Amino acid sequence: PNKRDRRAGEMERPRRSKESDMKSQERKRVVEKQGSLEASRKSVAGELEATEQYMKDLAPACFDGSSTYGERKVARDKEIEALKEAQDLLQNHEKAGMPPPAEGLPPPAEGLSFLQRRR
Repeated sequence: PNKRDRRAGEMERPRRSKESDMKSQERKRVVEKQGSLEASRKSVAGELEATEQYMKDLAPACFDGSSTYGERKVARDKEIEALKEAQDLLQNHEKAGMPPPAEGLPPPAEGLSFLQRRR
């Protein structure tokens, strides 16, 4: 080998060494990032599984319900009407020929609350 080739080789060594170090550092960063992404994927997969199970648990109540919206609406309307009727009866008990609500009950015993009343 001639002097020129030897000199070029000597100059090439530090460059290749630095390039090798840089590639090693890059590999280390890529491996760390891969580990981080795998941990993130496992976490997200766990969340997905929990969400899918939650959806399965909700299905009977939400999708497979025994009544339709219309049936629930009719039942709710009937209940509201019954409550209005009861309220009207209580407010107009005299007009309905009923005794006042407190009439006919024995007087409370002295020293006892109404929950402790003896019969």
